[in-house]
Amino acid sequence: MKDLKVVYALIQDEAGNILLVHNTDGGGWSLPGGKVEYGETLVEALKREVREETGLAIEVKDVVSINEGKSTQMNVHTLFIMFKAQVHDYTTEIQMKDEISTLRWLPIEEADEKLVYYHHSLRVFLNNHATYYDEGLVD
Repeated sequence: MKDLKVVYALIQDEAGNILLVHNTDGGGWSLPGGKVEYGETLVEALKREVREETGLAIEVKDVVSINEGKSTQMNVHTLFIMFKAQVHDYTTEIQMKDEISTLRWLPIEEADEKLVYYHHSLRVFLNNHATYYDEGLVD
């Protein structure tokens, strides 16, 4: 079974809204993020994915959730890591129009309704935190 890592950013604006993107591949609504490429750290991948999808430069904060799933049909074991992230400029522009059809800042209640794969409110994640530390290259 192949291992896959996917990172997501939980970004809240000054009004308390959450940024969601709508995926063109039929995946529906999600937090911005995506697959970690070979050689990337989790933070490098998250910064790249968020910039590609939204045009935003983010500051990555704590880990707030780790989920995993296995698909025997696709022969993959996926680890999903959600980080809190901050932005200083909220101006968005979809960079990957072939992957993202739209993005929206939504109140938490509306975001909760669109993110069907979580069994509780995003409010829980906003209060979670675990330190992430990149130990760098170790010989």
